[in-house]
Amino acid sequence: MGLFLSASGVLSPDGNAVRNAIASYVATTGGTFEPRGGTTNDRNIGLLQTSKSTTTVLYPDGFSDWDDLSKFLSLELKKPVFSFHIHDGDLWMFVAFNDGEEVAWFNPIPDYWGQIDDAERDRWAGNAQAVASLVSGLDAATIERYFVPWAEDVLSAEQKSYDDDEFAIGVDWQLIDFMRRLGFVYPLDETGNPTGETFYLKIRRQKQPPGGVVPPASQPETPSAPPKLPTKPWWKFW
Repeated sequence: MGLFLSASGVLSPDGNAVRNAIASYVATTGGTFEPRGGTTNDRNIGLLQTSKSTTTVLYPDGFSDWDDLSKFLSLELKKPVFSFHIHDGDLWMFVAFNDGEEVAWFNPIPDYWGQIDDAERDRWAGNAQAVASLVSGLDAATIERYFVPWAEDVLSAEQKSYDDDEFAIGVDWQLIDFMRRLGFVYPLDETGNPTGETFYLKIRRQKQPPGGVVPPASQPETPSAPPKLPTKPWWKFW
């Protein structure tokens, strides 16, 4: 099995606000979010890294709410938020949210999960201008070369999108080069050691009882009503 990675990129350096927003989301599930030491090899351990203009949240292995939580962060913080994903080492992709609305997308293999129509293919093709409009001072020309379909001729060339990139087109880790262009700091060093703050994050999932009858959902363990959370994208099959 290849790499599965999920992260949120928040266009804000306010790490405390990001932590509080994550805590609000997790509270609606009855889950747990708290500071805790460890590494990404430990179960349910993630990382948070701030820079002068951004905050990167690297989610624990197996976490599946990265799009939902990214959308929630965008709504809660009133900031653009990118939802980044590497899927099984085969591709990297993102969805960008602004005020909770999807505004930009990219997937180099848009039909990875099955046949799609032309409109869906166009949506995932990537729009450098749409991305640049979210990131202050970003020139669309510095990211537009990432948005190419991973056809066989492109993959066989083993070329980089930009000369100073670390990874070539067709490599899942090219996501890190793209994130760097947007101002996000990946919170692990070259040896895999954390450079950001570690946290414990676990979403509580309701288990189906014997007999297959699912009772009504319990109320969240907070006095306030839970926010309306988005449904999962079509391509999330688990």
